[in-house]
Amino acid sequence: MIMEKRFIGTIATATFAALLMSAAVAQDIRSSLFKNTDALMQQAQEARADLLSPDNFADAQSAYAKAEKEVSNGRADRAEKELAKVDEALNKALTASELAVVTFESSLDARELAVNANAEKFEPDMWASAEDQFSDAAKRLEGGNVGNARKSADKATIAYGDAELAAIKTAILGTARGLIADADKNKVEKYADQTLNTARGLVAQATADLDQDRYATAGPQMLAAEAEYEARHATYLASQLKALKEKKITGEELVLGWEKPLRDVAGALGTSTDMTEGYAAPGAAALSRAKSLTAQNAEMSARVAELEVELGSTELVVQETERLQRQLKEIEALFQPNEARVFREGNDLIMRLIGLSFPVGQNVIQTEYYGILRQVQQALAVYPDSMVVIEGHTDSQGSDETNMRLSQERADAVRMYLVANQGLSASRATAVGYGEGRPIAPDGTAEGRAQNRRIDVVIKDARASR
Repeated sequence: MIMEKRFIGTIATATFAALLMSAAVAQDIRSSLFKNTDALMQQAQEARADLLSPDNFADAQSAYAKAEKEVSNGRADRAEKELAKVDEALNKALTASELAVVTFESSLDARELAVNANAEKFEPDMWASAEDQFSDAAKRLEGGNVGNARKSADKATIAYGDAELAAIKTAILGTARGLIADADKNKVEKYADQTLNTARGLVAQATADLDQDRYATAGPQMLAAEAEYEARHATYLASQLKALKEKKITGEELVLGWEKPLRDVAGALGTSTDMTEGYAAPGAAALSRAKSLTAQNAEMSARVAELEVELGSTELVVQETERLQRQLKEIEALFQPNEARVFREGNDLIMRLIGLSFPVGQNVIQTEYYGILRQVQQALAVYPDSMVVIEGHTDSQGSDETNMRLSQERADAVRMYLVANQGLSASRATAVGYGEGRPIAPDGTAEGRAQNRRIDVVIKDARASR
């Protein structure tokens, strides 16, 4: 019995070993057979043959799948025949792709712009329609019908352009549109039509501006931010007025609730909280007192700075150095290493936003970068009295005029976003575009050019503490 078990075990082991050897041999055969075809397939993929010669590429894929099936069944001779078909189809695809690049130059440029605008994400139906139109053009060209191929390509160019514009609008205005749609669903207009119509007007103006110039996005972004605020405000007002109508609160409770924050502020500032004749007088008194305290604080800070210069003691120098180091670390802690590099140049503090990038040739701030800009605002709060310069820089690709314009537009876009969305005072911030004039790395490599394309947020004379 024991001998029988050992014999069976030996057979099983031998069988398993044979299977492994057979699999290894099959793999060697496949590698040998497919080597040249795989290289040709890689070449076709790099030439975008799937896009530019879809029928030929599809024929190649079909034959390739059959070849894999034949070789897995041990029929190498049949696999070779299928691979010959693959090679023939791929060579046709490569030839057709070369012709398509020249014939469809305008369509391919329009497609690239639509890709940069994330049209597939923001406007999937329009993107799919444009892709279908381009595929039709490519198939006609494969068939030798150049005239009809160009007609289809012209239609694809228009479709890609439409998808690009719609995607840019959705990226900028999508949130505002959604808030207005929710407000309409909840019948906000019944209670706050003036405010809601203001939001609609802002969206309409931003839409018109983008129709005029889809790449001048700084203004529309600001309008979109204002529209989002007005839509949210309308929703809040409607909730309060609806509660009043449904007698969930009284008119007196509503007014008293709105007066309370002003009374609290006025009380903290030591000004009148008398609301017997409305909120205008106590509001004006509180504002005047706040401005006076701000001016006094500025004067005090200036005097402290003068005293530090006059005293010039080692202890004060050490304390100042330690404070500046603490603030620098505090700013650095706001960002991940791949988001920003924070450093000082003289008395200025610089936040180099290495994690913020723009689509090629555009000044659109994409939503994925809003988080970095919120962190910039937190950093600016550390220096509430300092002036801020938003610097735009490009690499040396393109003309000097284009680079100067693009760097200025991108700097303007960041400044306007911070002012509109993050509470930065417009009087504190300026934007300057330097084009390719201030590189920080060699421009002869892709890595160097990527470093030179940047936004620097400079806090001027960043020595005043909070």
